[in-house]
Amino acid sequence: MKILFASSSSGSRGGGETFLIYLGEALAWRGHEVVLWTSSHPRMDEIAARFAPFGAVHRAEYTNTYDHPRRSLAALLDRATSVRAAREWQALKPDILHLNKQNLEDGLDLLRATRLIACPSVCTIHITQSAAFLGAKGAWLRDLVSRRGLRGYRGALVAVSEPRKADLEKCLGADAAGAAIAAIPNGVPIPPALSASERARRRGELGLSPDELAILAVGRMTPQKRPLLFLETAARILAGLPEARFFWIGDGPLAAEWDARAAALGIASRVQRLGWREDVAPLLASGDLLLHTAEYEGMPLAILEAMAAGLPCAVSESLHREMPFLDESNSIRLSDENALIEVLRHRDELSRRAKAAGELAAARFSTEAMATAYEDLYKQRRALIDPP
Repeated sequence: MKILFASSSSGSRGGGETFLIYLGEALAWRGHEVVLWTSSHPRMDEIAARFAPFGAVHRAEYTNTYDHPRRSLAALLDRATSVRAAREWQALKPDILHLNKQNLEDGLDLLRATRLIACPSVCTIHITQSAAFLGAKGAWLRDLVSRRGLRGYRGALVAVSEPRKADLEKCLGADAAGAAIAAIPNGVPIPPALSASERARRRGELGLSPDELAILAVGRMTPQKRPLLFLETAARILAGLPEARFFWIGDGPLAAEWDARAAALGIASRVQRLGWREDVAPLLASGDLLLHTAEYEGMPLAILEAMAAGLPCAVSESLHREMPFLDESNSIRLSDENALIEVLRHRDELSRRAKAAGELAAARFSTEAMATAYEDLYKQRRALIDPP
């Protein structure tokens, strides 16, 4: 098949955009032709460059929803953009169009464009919580606009987990009964285990001594990810485990405040911002724990990548509820800090949970499993349009 990925071009380095890299590469390995259509905005340069080795990239004059002053309302009313996008997509002659949306309200103009082309489509939405749930300004209007745009879609909607699917069904309301909604978990590459010498080398690059614990986080420094809570948790862990070291892989608008807070807590010498790195998987494999403090997520690649690298995850209570595959065998509840510190003290128990996390990732959350599920969905949608 020729699969055209159309990105709403949020610029997210997490599940929203990196998802396309992982899925596109896995499908290309299976012999499909993959193409990425994305905005020419500079924030999409990195994603485009990462996609280029295995698929064609087409840059377009497209404005992401959050670059419009009126956000989703402007996108919903922008018929000219929908017509232009549909014309560009049609010229690429795909067998299936896969629209990728960060959340409910972005890319509604692209969602409408799918109705203007003679091609079956699917649409993945990563964050399906409502604007009201997220505490957004003007939430009732934004949810109304999103619902209207989604109800007009005639392809297959995909959520990244069963809880996110339930949110999507709630958003659509009575119309959900007739909608095609699937739940396909995100997948990540399963890296080979680091050798002892390579792990030691990587840890040395971070300035870690053999007896120190490396606790990491990955993500944008935004309120959703709660990087300041990461620091507060680090301070409490350090009170009981002074040999712990903390690293945040990523950057964002809270970076300066993060630095100031680390200094105020007196832990600046034990925490470090690493910025955005391309070698995230080896960094994770050189660590001992992922500390994920986000308030909400879709299906976070950071957690899946950590598990794939053999790291257990300490996550917020809300994420534990959202991801039932996390339990006491492979993770730790962030809300129980005493238990967290006890696990960190006992390296054998930490290793046991790490092993369980890695086995679960390989069994359920590989890029191969994700590609198989999407491939089956693409075939189903094509059969509806052009039955054998």
